[in-house]
Amino acid sequence: MRPRVSCSPFSPFSRREWSAWLEAMLRAAAGPGDLPEVELLLVRYVDIAALNAAHLGCTGPTNILSFPENGEGNRLGSLALGVDTLRRECALYGQDPAAHARRLLAHGLAHLWGHDHGPVMDAACAALEAAAAEATKDAVGTACGGDTGLDAARRV
Repeated sequence: MRPRVSCSPFSPFSRREWSAWLEAMLRAAAGPGDLPEVELLLVRYVDIAALNAAHLGCTGPTNILSFPENGEGNRLGSLALGVDTLRRECALYGQDPAAHARRLLAHGLAHLWGHDHGPVMDAACAALEAAAAEATKDAVGTACGGDTGLDAARRV
């Protein structure tokens, strides 16, 4: 099953790009066979801040939240990624938007698999990021058919 992506019109990347990154990461970690089911919600500042407050008791927006599935079956869980936070962090720190998006996805997936912050999680994230970058380097272009940078988000 392919990852489910609820795409925001404010996302700097298309649903196809997000899905390709997630699928590559899931394939790299899960190996052959059925992929675990993951839902990705791309949300604005106000929504990620509300989720952060409701589930972690933290004030303000964050970049990604993980909601592991505790039930049976092949569902790994859900990720909520703050697209405004992604864009802000890229602008503040001079990060490539695609690389930072993959970094956040890898971080969220590592939490879904039960990793806590530390060297093991860092290694897992690096492997997931590399798998997504390699698997999609020819299949996925930059945002909006060739644009680079954060201004492309206005046209997705």
